[in-house]
Amino acid sequence: MAASARTAAITAEQGRAAWARIAKTADPREDAARDVQIAPAVIERLSELASPILTDALLGGGCFDQPTLTQSRLNNRFRLSAQRDCLHLIAEADVPVVVIKGFALARMIYDDPEIRAVGDIDVLVRPADRDRLVRHLSANGYTFEPLPRPPWGFISAASYAPFISADGACNLDVHIHPDCYPAYRSLTTELVFAHAVTIDADGLSFQAACADHAFLLCATNVAKDKFGLFAARKIADAMRLALRHDLDWAEIDRLASEGGYAGPYRVFLRLLHDLGLRGFDVPHDPLPPRMAREYARMCADTQRFYPDDPGLLATLRRELLLSTELPVGLHNAWARVRGLFRRDDGVPDVGGPD
Repeated sequence: MAASARTAAITAEQGRAAWARIAKTADPREDAARDVQIAPAVIERLSELASPILTDALLGGGCFDQPTLTQSRLNNRFRLSAQRDCLHLIAEADVPVVVIKGFALARMIYDDPEIRAVGDIDVLVRPADRDRLVRHLSANGYTFEPLPRPPWGFISAASYAPFISADGACNLDVHIHPDCYPAYRSLTTELVFAHAVTIDADGLSFQAACADHAFLLCATNVAKDKFGLFAARKIADAMRLALRHDLDWAEIDRLASEGGYAGPYRVFLRLLHDLGLRGFDVPHDPLPPRMAREYARMCADTQRFYPDDPGLLATLRRELLLSTELPVGLHNAWARVRGLFRRDDGVPDVGGPD
């Protein structure tokens, strides 16, 4: 998603004012008294990365006219309705699942879940139950639709290609691990199931990842996105989780350390702090020079809501310096090499009925 000429003009000061509003370190009423305005370019760019109604909520209101907000709400309502139907269908199969990421977060961090747009719904299922779930949904019209992939194909060991309802209204992401390697070394499927919370909403009761695990998944997904433009909504989600839930920071740090992704996790914490979030311990260890330079570039890009496409080489540099630790980088590189010779399309091999 390329920034328009208008959004490319976002200054660091304008970006910082917006992130401070999102992180709730700036009060819209106090900003109004001091005549601090959120720049129109910021509003436009954030609505491209999220949606008008979510942008309006994150920035404190007054960003769009009522017809625009109503249309944005209706779009979200349509998606959420299709995703609720999917969960009802899963319940019929009597297969235990935990809902992770967007659909659950919409109910954990917003009083009105229709504010938070959800492109797909992610469910975590135990590996032993996967085939039974897939067969049930396939019998009800769901089909896997592999997306165009790079030359090495689909290399995730955590989830599969999009699983689409017969009418195309629901995009289901089936996970057997909460996230890709190395996250699942410590944040295991059984751990997420053991600490799942029950959410009752809109005539639907389902299990969701607890706030600590949801926050850690925001961090691992932002790192997986290489701290690029697709990270904006996840950063906002993490901020709201920290603001609305009493997170166990020591436990989250333990999971990141034991899983082998403490480096990217601490980069994520440093970024949240530099964007304005408070209330947690910030890593104070100085970054190595090359890493510090890359972090400064990444932080500036995030503050200005990603004005430029960094390009392939810069993205790879950011991945190596900020998004992975060396063993993980080698693991991912080997997975890509292996995929060149044994290409996977992301469709699980499901046998016949039990």
